[in-house]
Parts: sequence; structure tokens; C-alpha cells
Amino acid sequence: MKMKIGKQQIEWLKPHRNYLIFGFIGLIIFSALAGIICNPASVGTATEADPSSTIRITISAVGDCTLGIDDCQKDLANFDKEYKKQKDVGYFFKNVAAIFAKDDLTIANFEGTLTNSTTRADKKFAFKGSPSYIKILTAAGIDAVNLANNHTYDYGTASYKDTIATLKKAKIPYFNGPSIAIKEVNQVKVGLIGINGLYGESKKKELEEAIKACKNKKAKLIIVSFHWGAEHTYSPTSTQKKLAHWAIDYGADLVIGHHPHVLQGIEEYKDKYIIYSLGNFCFGGNTNPSDKDTMIFQQTFTFKQGKLQTDDRIKIIPCSISSVQNRNNYQPTPLAGMEKLRVLKKLNKMSKAFGIAFDNYGDRKKF
Repeated sequence: MKMKIGKQQIEWLKPHRNYLIFGFIGLIIFSALAGIICNPASVGTATEADPSSTIRITISAVGDCTLGIDDCQKDLANFDKEYKKQKDVGYFFKNVAAIFAKDDLTIANFEGTLTNSTTRADKKFAFKGSPSYIKILTAAGIDAVNLANNHTYDYGTASYKDTIATLKKAKIPYFNGPSIAIKEVNQVKVGLIGINGLYGESKKKELEEAIKACKNKKAKLIIVSFHWGAEHTYSPTSTQKKLAHWAIDYGADLVIGHHPHVLQGIEEYKDKYIIYSLGNFCFGGNTNPSDKDTMIFQQTFTFKQGKLQTDDRIKIIPCSISSVQNRNNYQPTPLAGMEKLRVLKKLNKMSKAFGIAFDNYGDRKKF
């Protein structure tokens, strides 16, 4: 039944129509405000109440990983024997795999080759492992590897190509000079660069171009991994410092280093961190090195509304390259108690010149 409006009702509405209109508008405004109060994230773009407005990425970085031996130096390393003995690809990184599982990106320096080639380079040490050893990296949760080092071609160009093919098959990104890697982590593009710093300042142009390439691919976070310095020395060289500072000047957000086989200090430069040497980690090149100290370096990067924030969310996890003291069993292990404190004290001493220190938990001290 349709409702009819008579003349009397129309006459009554005329003098009251302004009140009715204002009342209707007020009702609409009240409804809108109530919706905003109950659901503030529904207004416009993301706000601080919206989790998507803040993104964090935790990076773990470790030093030299050599999965294999030198055919001509079998008395110095028994990695292959340990592999056959354990019959478990998870054995080698067993004590650190849980740490890597909790982060967002784990980076290692892969020092050696995965190949069946027998064409050994004419050098003192040359490392190779079976291509099947790639399962050790995947079981460990290693997400990306640096190949810019002095053992990349240990068994000829073919061994380098074999290593790359094996990494690609396992879907582990690699980076070496102009061959940068872009990996998306938590919706953020991370640019990864490897530079063989043993060639010194001649790598300046290559470094600059690699960082530009990362920016051109829209990387919001850029990490440079350097193979540099002098072996078995605890202080960075002037060349290391120059390369590190250039990297940050060009746009790097983190610089990590390796090759000395021992730890070196940490520097903060223009609100960015430089880890001069991470030392060995899972190192098949020596059965019993005198210095087994190593570490896992971690940094958590924070992005707000897509912009990288400045903070000091870094952490050191002191480790030994072996789970036993009398030899290298190729099983890096976090340290505890007095041994943990000893390594932190050692690192603090090496970083003192840079004004950096860590507390007993491995967090950066605030002065």
C-alpha cells in the first residue's frame, strides 16, 4: 500500500523543512565520525595503527664457509671425512640453524667451489667440495652467498660455472662484482653486492656501479660484502677503511667483510655499520686453527612508510667455529658464559678506536 501525503501535511512541512534538512545532515556527520572512532585505520592511507606502515628486516651475516678440502692439502683438512662420518647434511650448522630460522635474511661468504673438476689452480690452497654439499647450505637456512673472493676459480673457470649452476638449482642467490642480487624480503627489495677488495682501490668504480645498479632496480636496502684485508691480522688496513667509507658514501646501508680468518673491529660511519671481518665460520680449510673465535652479526632494519629509519638495532652472537676445543669439527657453535664474555671483550677492544662497544648480551652499549 502506497502512503499518500495530504495538503495539511505539506503545509506543516514547509515552515519546518530547514530543521529537517539540518537534522539529516547532522545524522550523516555523526555516523561518519562514529565510524572513524571505531576504526581509525579506515581513513585514507596507512597510519601508525596499521602494521603495514612499519616493516622490520633482521639480517644475519657470517664469514668464510668452505665446504670441502684441497686435493693437495688433505692432511690439513678433513671436511670430506667428517661429511661421510656424520651422514647428515644438517650436522654442520646444527647449532646455529635455529638462529638463522628466526631472521629474515642470512648471508655467508662462500669460499671455494662446488665442482667435480680436477683442473686445480696453481696456488698454495685451492678448495672444492662435491656439488651435493649444496644441501648443507639449504639445510642451514643460508639465503644468499658472496662469491667475490680469492677461491672462486680454484678449479678453473669450469668450477665457477659449476658452483653457480648448483646455487641456481638450489635457488640460493649469489653476488659477485657486476653480478648483483636483488632479493625481496618482507616486501622490501634488498640489493646484495660482492666485491673482491684484495684488488684494492682499483675496485672503486666497480663498487660505485654496482650500488647504482641496485638503486636502478629499486633496492631500498643495500648491503656490500667485501673480501679484503690481510690474513690473520686483527686490525683493518687503510684500504679496507677507504673502500668501506666509499661504499657508504655511494649509498650502502651495511658493509660486511671477510678474508683475514679472524675477527676485526666494528665501525659506525654516517649512521651505517662496517664489520671489518667476520672471521671463519664453517671453515673446511683447516683442521685446527689456533683462533677459533667467530660471530654472527645481526642488524634489524626498520622501515616506516617505506623509508629506512636510523637506529642502533645491532647484535653480536659470539661463536666458535667448532663445537669442541681440541680440533675443528666444522660445527660453528654459539658461546656461553665466560667464553662468550671473552669474545665480546676481545671485540670491544678491537672496536674501541671506532667508539663502539657491546654489553654482556651482545647489544650495542649506549654511552
